[in-house]
Amino acid sequence: MASNNSKYSQEVREETAKFIIESGKSATSVGAEMGIDKNTVCRWVRDYRRKYNLPSYAEEKGILEKKPRYASADAKKIKQLEKDLKKAEKQIKEEREKVEILKKCLQIFM
Repeated sequence: MASNNSKYSQEVREETAKFIIESGKSATSVGAEMGIDKNTVCRWVRDYRRKYNLPSYAEEKGILEKKPRYASADAKKIKQLEKDLKKAEKQIKEEREKVEILKKCLQIFM
């Protein structure tokens, strides 16, 4: 995120990042041409990609596969639901056994 005392406006940052993404040039070479540190330009590109929900450089080049954002939270939720399901199935089994016992008792007393 840009701070209030930064050298470059948000417009310059976004235009530079957009140029790098669209042209396919490296952030290092563009930074060198502009006289800006390569890490700064790389950060601009990364922030631009995140802002506009674009794939990262590694995902774009096939180096890294994009993971769902909430995969770990979903996995935890699924595990919890599976535990709850097993618990409910156990309770149902116990209740069925009680019903069978009551049926037998009812037959005896009739």
